[in-house]
Amino acid sequence: MAALLIAGAAILGHWGAVTAVAAADNQALAPLPKSFQAGDGAMPLTAQTRIVAADPALQPLAVVLADELELLTGLRLSPNNVAQPPEKGDIVLRINAQLRADDDMVTVRKEGESAVLVRTRDHAHTIAVTDTAVVEGSDYRAVCAGTATLLQAIVKGEAGHAVPRMTVKDWPSCDYTATMVDVARQQIPIDALKAVVEACRFWKIRYCHLHLTDDEGFTFPSTAFPKLGTKNQSMHGGVVPRVYAIEELRDLVAFADARGVTLVPELATPGHFGAMGRAMPELFGGPKIMNMTNDDMYTALDTLVGEMCDVFKSSPYFHIGCEELYFYELDEMQHTKDYLQQKSMKNIDDLFVRHVERMTDMVQRRGRMALAWENAALPVEGRAYVLPERIRSRLVPMCWIPYPTAESLQKQGYATITVPWERGDSLFRWNAYLCNGVTLDPAKDKVLGSAVTMWQMSAPAVVGDFLGGQLNGSSAEGYVRSLGDFTQGAWSPAVAIDPAVRKAAAEASRARLDALLFPVRIEGKAIAYRGWPVVGCQYFSGAVEVGISALPGAGGEIRYTIDGSEPTLQSAVYSKPLSLEESATVHAVLMRNGKQVGAVSRAKFERLEDDGAITKWLAAGPYTADGKTALDLFDQSFDPETSGNAEWKPVSAATVKFGDLPGFAGTERVAYMKTQVFSPLEQKAKLLVASDDGVKVYLNGKVVHTANLLRAAFTPDTIDVTLKEGWNQLLLKVTNVAEGWEAWVKVRSADGGRLEKIRVRPE
Repeated sequence: MAALLIAGAAILGHWGAVTAVAAADNQALAPLPKSFQAGDGAMPLTAQTRIVAADPALQPLAVVLADELELLTGLRLSPNNVAQPPEKGDIVLRINAQLRADDDMVTVRKEGESAVLVRTRDHAHTIAVTDTAVVEGSDYRAVCAGTATLLQAIVKGEAGHAVPRMTVKDWPSCDYTATMVDVARQQIPIDALKAVVEACRFWKIRYCHLHLTDDEGFTFPSTAFPKLGTKNQSMHGGVVPRVYAIEELRDLVAFADARGVTLVPELATPGHFGAMGRAMPELFGGPKIMNMTNDDMYTALDTLVGEMCDVFKSSPYFHIGCEELYFYELDEMQHTKDYLQQKSMKNIDDLFVRHVERMTDMVQRRGRMALAWENAALPVEGRAYVLPERIRSRLVPMCWIPYPTAESLQKQGYATITVPWERGDSLFRWNAYLCNGVTLDPAKDKVLGSAVTMWQMSAPAVVGDFLGGQLNGSSAEGYVRSLGDFTQGAWSPAVAIDPAVRKAAAEASRARLDALLFPVRIEGKAIAYRGWPVVGCQYFSGAVEVGISALPGAGGEIRYTIDGSEPTLQSAVYSKPLSLEESATVHAVLMRNGKQVGAVSRAKFERLEDDGAITKWLAAGPYTADGKTALDLFDQSFDPETSGNAEWKPVSAATVKFGDLPGFAGTERVAYMKTQVFSPLEQKAKLLVASDDGVKVYLNGKVVHTANLLRAAFTPDTIDVTLKEGWNQLLLKVTNVAEGWEAWVKVRSADGGRLEKIRVRPE
């Protein structure tokens, strides 16, 4: 047929041999099938080709496949041929409940009213392309996976499009292949979520986890508690997340189900509850963590779990949160001590264990398996809680901190889910059994699967082309276009494939995904720099020229908006590059025959002066003292605070990353950054200051803000200040306890808007 895409694949452990995968030069199969045999020639796709759903249950998939094939080939095939026998050139979809995989995988199954973990050989599919193309699967989702391979395999020649003749047998090695979208920090429109689902379907990612609640936002439409979501905020200065409409979510679930992708809801507890606490403090309020002594809260949480399960009906999983748990303040309160004594509990560890038990029972009662971040089972803050043995078969921890937590949890009897901490080239070497310093045995250990995360991202970041850099750990992993990098290590984790081959296949299949999903590109000239990829923002000075283009041969017309609204048939038609002198969010979509083609493309352009970000600094340090931690050093004065005789180094960046400066890297230390801000008159203003970790802020020699703590530089502190007429001296002291070390500052007006005629000089 053509040259081999892979000359050979080495198999680890119990998986046995795999047939080398062959493909035409322009063919991209990601993930690569476990068994592939190439035939001679190809089956042409013509206007007479039909999609024959041999089982009426497959009709929704037939319609989906017809739409996808039209986008890829321009041919509109009929998907309504259930009762008709297949003919030469047809694509046949068939369910064969007897079809089995060659190896076991861990999955969840409902037994009675409970969900249990089992090993199974379900979910296999086969593809046989001769004069017809027959895709057969053990169930609906397995047929979906087979059609995804079919889409990737299509080739184009002089005579038109065709499917290479081939015989394939494939199956997922892990049930829980997933990605996670954080919809609670910045607004992610339904259209963007549908784009994520489409990408999951294309790359055989079986689950899409929705992080629906967090400190910033609560986005689930609760009927029982309509106040939830009324006090939402945003992260990184993005669009405030809104509460989705109930019908929007029901439609999204149906959209995903038709494509073989299952949506998994998360209700973050007991940490990351801030939006719930602000909206309904009487039920959900607490000091940095839910008040787990409030028994009424658990009645409310049970109601919320029920409401979410009712919307996300197809999900066998429900995520209960349990990340970043700060117990100390609740532990010190007298009412907590009284409650513990009343309930015969030794300490707050017992209280948290009971919280996990309660949440897990709520989930199990509805026939779901509970998922949680690893801290549900792995103690934090020097604590020593241990969950009861009965919980270990009813709760699956997701392990994403970059040290070997999964090994410890496996020994305790838990099944685990692997979440890679970093992206970049490491994802091409990664797999679900070998990650975060952990080596697990696929034959013995219970690995339910793996997931990558899209923490804190804006909509332009989720669907945009911001793939550069390994920034702040897992925050840069999950962009839609990079999910193909991850899929091989999730679908077939024990198959060792050369990273260069995996990378080439992922890049080629990404181009195919663009034809399906992102036919429109948005590019700006000249861009000063791209911001932190999570924000998905491109910064410019003066003016930027924005060009919008469609892929060659896409046809149709481009409709666009520049005010952040969703483009429709009534939006402006693109005809020439846009010249923008002010900040704008550009959305563009391809319309063909009055219908949207693919997803909305999104880009955010921020004029530097509008943003208020200070990009010119001097940095000094690092400063340490024997036997003292960074928390101790916070109140110890060094030269920049006293004599001013420090050695200062220029830094031109909106975010000062001390760990990247020569000689600064390390922990338990402090550094300083300074600049001057010019104000044409005396006026009130706001400083937005974010730091990793603690920060002390001086304005004109006076301390105006202190925050001595351990945190990431995400949500800024807002400081009300008065700028004097002329130059104002700004000095920051920033501590580093561990890991990331950075800070950034924005200057805004008293009402939070743009501050006119502000200048900066690093002196």
